[in-house]
Amino acid sequence: MSVGLSHRLVGYDPGTGRVVVEYPIPDRLLDLARRTAGVDDDDPQAVLCYRLDPRGARDIAGAIGVDIDPDGLTFFLEGFAASQ
Repeated sequence: MSVGLSHRLVGYDPGTGRVVVEYPIPDRLLDLARRTAGVDDDDPQAVLCYRLDPRGARDIAGAIGVDIDPDGLTFFLEGFAASQ
């Protein structure tokens, strides 16, 4: 079994810190998500968590076709290990 990465747009409740929403980011949109989140070259696979400002969260959400509340939740671009 090999381990790959998947990426998600994750929204947290700022009061509780709990995950409220998660949306998968297709591989074809990962470059856009990386640029939007400001992922540096020292993290080429975007395995860390990157906090998004409301505009960045809106841009990624629009690209993946979901409606979000970027002012009510705190959004991050997050990488996850995925078994294949």
